[in-house]
Amino acid sequence: MSSSASAHPQDLKRVAAELMTRADRLCRNALDAGADQAEVYAVRSQSVGVGFEKGDLKLSQVDDGSTLGVRVFKGGKLGFASTNQSSDAALATAASDALTLCALNPPDEANRLPETRPAAPDLNLVDPAIQELGIEEVVDHGQRFMDRAQAHDARLSIDKASVDLRIGTHCFVNSEGAELSESDANLSASIFGMAVDGDDVGGFHYTGDHVRNAERIDAAFAHCADEFAEVCIDNLKTGAAESYNGPVLFAPDAVLELFVSPVISAVSAIAVQRGRSALKGKLGEAIAGANFQLLDDPTDRLLAGAASFDREGQPIGAFPIVEDGVLKSYLYNSYAAAVEGKASTGHAVGGPRGLPGLGPHAVSMAGGSGGDRDALLGALAKGLYVMRFSGTIDPASGDFSGVAKSARWVENGRVVRSVRETLISGNAFELLRRFVAMSTEAPTLNAAARAPWALVDGVSVTAG
Repeated sequence: MSSSASAHPQDLKRVAAELMTRADRLCRNALDAGADQAEVYAVRSQSVGVGFEKGDLKLSQVDDGSTLGVRVFKGGKLGFASTNQSSDAALATAASDALTLCALNPPDEANRLPETRPAAPDLNLVDPAIQELGIEEVVDHGQRFMDRAQAHDARLSIDKASVDLRIGTHCFVNSEGAELSESDANLSASIFGMAVDGDDVGGFHYTGDHVRNAERIDAAFAHCADEFAEVCIDNLKTGAAESYNGPVLFAPDAVLELFVSPVISAVSAIAVQRGRSALKGKLGEAIAGANFQLLDDPTDRLLAGAASFDREGQPIGAFPIVEDGVLKSYLYNSYAAAVEGKASTGHAVGGPRGLPGLGPHAVSMAGGSGGDRDALLGALAKGLYVMRFSGTIDPASGDFSGVAKSARWVENGRVVRSVRETLISGNAFELLRRFVAMSTEAPTLNAAARAPWALVDGVSVTAG
């Protein structure tokens, strides 16, 4: 095997051109087969992955493949098929299969392609230094990542860890004249495990990161390993919390799970149209405190969802969802938009193996003016600090109930002990108005989203 398992930088233009040629051929096949409209979304992905189990290298894998998905419309009916084959015969069969399935489906007036719009600026998501990494370099990064975590404490038990290089190109063409392509290259790390001290087994913890700039690899992976080790060790020797109703400090992961995710579910235009959204009819109204800011920002290159076009070829950019606590917009893909006679907001999501869905690309909740985490601990003074949440959240009502994971008890503004699994409950939509303070920083969470630490009043805490 060569030292580099990826394409050379100049080859990505060739990869995109070849993929676009196949996508265009498949689109024309669909039209020739009788489709009124057709679109093709195509992805080629090259990856190098290394996996560790119980601290030892267990897996080293190189993959290179492509998939094309074709969506067709005829007489208001919808059909879809996909293929990972590149031959003319395979493309013709995929087009024929999509038309066959189309004939079996009921018609719907909203089944049509969106209007083609000018492309958004390319985000330049490929760092040649990332793209040129070979399997040996990926293994080295993985081993250093593991060594960094393990060096903290012999009590750490790392169940699984991985480092993965992925170089992807996605292309989009449709019968309305859209032709788009974009490439991405990133190196990601993830780690999962716990600390064990005799009979004391701490709660598990997991974290990860995703890097597009080679200069950030060492620092990002070191931070990830350090944070994992520190949380796991601190999860040992748990004590009791106290029951109360009042302020709780939530770490970014818990903020995303408990407060951001319900909002994202509720701003889906399809959920609104089908009566499953607590935010139906709330456009232009205050749904949160004035310090609450939420947007979808696929221009943020530090987030994995960065891109310049969506699953339906619509241009995408920074999109405000909540500004100063006021709900600004719902999210639309082409189907949801057609139902209301609107334009898509560029929120079609998904891959080439399935129909486009609806959702955000890179959720980003802004920080506030509360300083760092320690400043917010001081503002809490006494109470519960929650790093993660495990439980149920009703997306329609916002009611939640579950267990605070990796939780700490705070007294006099300082963490005094880890606590056993403690129940917390409340209503996410009601608590949006009770954000007392948020950290100035809003870090990335596994490169999937951004959120700050948040001090929220009115949470019910039940000690175990």
